Amino acid sequence: MSLFKTYAGLSRDIYYLCLARTINSTGDFIFSLITLVLTLQMGMSVVSAGIFVSMAALISGPGVLLGGYLSDLIGKKTIIVSGQILSALMIMSCSFWSGTMTIGYLLIAVMFFISITRPAYNALIIQLCPEEKERKSAFSLMYLGANLGIALGPLIAGFFIKDYVHIVFLSIGTVFLISTFIIWKKVHVGASDEQATQTSIRELGHHTQQPQGEQQPHGKQQHQERQQPGQPKHKQARSPSRQQQGSESLPSPLFPMLLKNPLVVFFIVVSFLNYFIYMQYSFSLPLQMNQTFGEHGAAYYGSVMTINAISVILLTTLVLSATRNFTALNSIAAGALFYGIGFGALYLLGDWPQFAIVVVSTVLWTIGEILVQTNINLYIASRVPDSHQGRFNGLLLFVGCLGYTLSPYLTGLFIRSVDMKSVWIIILGISLFYAICMVLLWYIEKNATNNRGIDSPDYSKSV
Repeated sequence: MSLFKTYAGLSRDIYYLCLARTINSTGDFIFSLITLVLTLQMGMSVVSAGIFVSMAALISGPGVLLGGYLSDLIGKKTIIVSGQILSALMIMSCSFWSGTMTIGYLLIAVMFFISITRPAYNALIIQLCPEEKERKSAFSLMYLGANLGIALGPLIAGFFIKDYVHIVFLSIGTVFLISTFIIWKKVHVGASDEQATQTSIRELGHHTQQPQGEQQPHGKQQHQERQQPGQPKHKQARSPSRQQQGSESLPSPLFPMLLKNPLVVFFIVVSFLNYFIYMQYSFSLPLQMNQTFGEHGAAYYGSVMTINAISVILLTTLVLSATRNFTALNSIAAGALFYGIGFGALYLLGDWPQFAIVVVSTVLWTIGEILVQTNINLYIASRVPDSHQGRFNGLLLFVGCLGYTLSPYLTGLFIRSVDMKSVWIIILGISLFYAICMVLLWYIEKNATNNRGIDSPDYSKSV
C-alpha cells in the first residue's frame, strides 16, 4: 500500500495536527538535552545529571494525569496550545541563564508542561476522527511524523550544543511556537463536537448501571446517526440548557467509568509491560553494546538508533498494510512477539559477538514498536466516551511513565543477580506474557460479544 493511499482522505485538521506534531518533535528531546547541558556545559557528574533526568521523568507522571483531566475540563486544543506556549517561553529563557543551575530546573518544568499536552494530542485525534478508519491512519501518521522529527532534531542540535547552546534553546523554543501557531490557526474544533461531548456525558448518566458490553449497541447507534447523509452535524446533539451547562461544567467522575470498564482497566495496567520492554532499547541495549564491543560500543549503539529510525520510516506503512485486517489487540500481541524475538536474539551475542545479530534484532523489535505504538490508543478510543478520553489517555501515559521509570532500576537488579545476556531471556519471557494477555483480552471480548448475539463493531480493527 502506497504512502499516499494509506494517509489519503483524512481531514485537513488532522494533517495540520500531524504537521505540528512533527515540527514540535524536532525539539522534543528534553531528556537528552538535560544530560548534555549539565555535563558538557556545567561539568556536572553523570550521577548528578542522572538525578535531574530522574526528576524530569517522575514529574511527567503527574503531568499526564493533570493534562488528561484538564483536556476533558477545558478542551484538548486549549491544553495543547497553553502547554506548548509555556514550554516554549521557559526553554527560550534558558538562553539567558547559561552556565547556571537554573537551566536544570527550567528544563524539568518544560518536561512537565510537555507531558500535560500528551493526552490532549491523543484525545484530540479521537475527537476529530469519528470514523475508526480515520483514527487508524491518523495515529499512524502522527507516529511516523513524530519519529521523523525526533530523528532530525538531535542530529541538527548536535552540531551546536557544545559551543552554541543558547542557539539550541532559542531554536527549540521557536519550533514549539511554530507548532503551536499551526494548531491554533489551522486545527478547528467545532462547537458541534463540544455539544456531542455534552450529550455523551448526559447519556452516560442514564446508563451507569449497564454492563460494559451492553453499551455497544448504543455507541454504534450514535455512530450511525453521525453518518446519516444530509444531516447537519450540529443537529446530532441537543443544545444543553443553561442549567445543564452549569451542572456539566466539571467532567463527570472517572471512577464510575473505570468500574464499568474493567477490561479497559486491565488493558491499561498490563500496558505497563509494553513500556517496560520498550525501555530496554535505551538502558540494557547500550550496556550490551559496551560489553560486547568494548570501546566501540557507543558508536555501535548510535548505529542501532539510526537503524531504528530508518526502519520506522521505511517499514511503518508496509507493516500496517500487512496487518490491516488484524484487530488492535491482535496487532499488539504480534508486536509483543516481535519485541520478544528481537530483544531475545541479543542473547546470541554471548557466543557470537557479531553486529549483524544486532542489526537483525533492531529491525525485529522496531517492527514490534510499530505494531504496538500505533495500535495502543485505538483500543481505548472506541470504548470510552469523548467526555473521558483525556483522562483515560492520561492514565495510559501515566502507566507508561511508571514503566519507563521502573524499567532501568528493575532491569539493573536482573543484571546484578544474573548476567547481561540472561536479561534478554527474561525480556523474551515478559514479551510472551504480554502477548498472551492481549490474546486473552481479545478472546474474552469476542466470547462476550458472541454470547450477547451482537455484531462486533469494526472499532477493534488494527491500523
